[in-house]
Amino acid sequence: MCTTERILKPQVLDDGSVHYASTTSLSDNSIAVCHMVPDRVIPVIFVPGIMGTNLKSSESGDPVWLIDSALGLATDWAFAGAATRKTLLDPRLTEVFPEGKIYSGTGQTESELRWRGWGEVARSSYGKWLVWLENALNDVDSCKTGLRAQLLEKLISDENGPTLLKIEEVELSYMYQLPVHVVGYNWLQSNKASSERLASKIDEFVAKYCAQGKVCEKVILVTHSMGGLVARYYSEVLPNNKSNNQEDQVIAGCRDNVLGIVHGVMPATGSATAYKRVKAGTEGIAGYVLGADAAEITAVFAQAPGALQLLPSTEYGSGWLKIQDGESIQALPHSEPYTEIYIQEKKWWALVDESLINPLDPEKVFITKDWGKIVELIREEVYPFHNSIANAYHNQTFAFFGDDPKHATWGDVIWKRKARRFFESKASENTFPDLLQQPPGKGKGTGTYTIVDPYNKSSSTAKFVLQAPNENGDGTVPVRSGRSPFGKPGVQMCLAFSGVDHESAYKKETQKLFALWAITKLVDRVRGTSLEYQEC
Repeated sequence: MCTTERILKPQVLDDGSVHYASTTSLSDNSIAVCHMVPDRVIPVIFVPGIMGTNLKSSESGDPVWLIDSALGLATDWAFAGAATRKTLLDPRLTEVFPEGKIYSGTGQTESELRWRGWGEVARSSYGKWLVWLENALNDVDSCKTGLRAQLLEKLISDENGPTLLKIEEVELSYMYQLPVHVVGYNWLQSNKASSERLASKIDEFVAKYCAQGKVCEKVILVTHSMGGLVARYYSEVLPNNKSNNQEDQVIAGCRDNVLGIVHGVMPATGSATAYKRVKAGTEGIAGYVLGADAAEITAVFAQAPGALQLLPSTEYGSGWLKIQDGESIQALPHSEPYTEIYIQEKKWWALVDESLINPLDPEKVFITKDWGKIVELIREEVYPFHNSIANAYHNQTFAFFGDDPKHATWGDVIWKRKARRFFESKASENTFPDLLQQPPGKGKGTGTYTIVDPYNKSSSTAKFVLQAPNENGDGTVPVRSGRSPFGKPGVQMCLAFSGVDHESAYKKETQKLFALWAITKLVDRVRGTSLEYQEC
């Protein structure tokens, strides 16, 4: 045990109890010892990514998106067409389903874990990770040999930045109960609404611990993917009602409720992969579940502000959408993507093919009204949300992201015209802009668009093909978005890891240890709060 100048020093013994040693006077070296379980609680709250929360019908109560197993989800959705997806995955008619299966192995009762929210999220994606984290943060029986103790001598990464934990940090972390909670959310709804649910659940958790006679004032948030956007809005933007001198004040952001946030593979400025999937479906086997083509994806995206908020923001940068015909190239956006790409109408390269918005309206009687709803979502839900969290991070933020060519990602999305046959005329600077004005034309929405070419006498069509992903990443979030927090105010660390697959980001030991390391660092932030042990 390390020494300290405190008069009263709590230390964790091998049996998990806390030992307080105090000198009674300057001339008296006697020791007073008492044993107690810590009465101070810091809930560690996991916020999942998009599609990582189980959902049910608000009307029937039956689950519509239940991820107890990957096979079960595939069975439910592999043959679901656009109309079924449009009907079942409606943000207005769905809510969080808390009764999903829970992994065992923590020593906690199922009722306790269900109260903590573990049944709300995808068991197949997060179940083992939650068990690992709960056990790693509540291992008082092996506090001298546990994972936190190992990080006193083992670096989590060879990259510059991470240091060994200090003995003082590890010892202090054992003086608090660190129960792992989960807060899911309806990922079809706006992330703003999801942050409001997060706020309500945090208040609920804290209130219950206080009612049990424990000291509980602040939480630590750990996020995956889009959950990071939810957490950022909660901590930095969501109005926080506080009372001061009997006058209510509204403060922007609930930062004071949070010791810090650990982000994993967060699309900090969005991801061009979201655009790609709306235009061409989800790649690989996952397409059978998430949507294999533009029709299946658009039917859901067109009504889901949460999904649309994953699109690249202005912060993402310019020129990420490229259309190429020979040497002629158009790169968009020039300044912002909302009007230049997302609400462009009747253009084949624009985000939404309006004919795919509503498969429940085969005659397209309401196509104008449906298009108006898309424009409204982009203007009133997507742009304001992106703008509100731009460069906004909790002042104790730790993040990691994937940087690996084996998990290439669409950083830019490139549509390239298929090579002409020898008798077809080449594009010119005069004809290329007209090709960009053409409507979608023929195509299944899987990566190829065949459009009208009015200037080519040899062939009346032009075929544009989506190019392969071109940037390091995690298969979903490109490096440019994952590393965007680096250097921003409040961001203590933003670390790249190789071998990170987006969905499985917390399944590898290195990333799990990063989270544990950061949580231990954040516990040290109790100093100056009511959670700090006072000297006697």
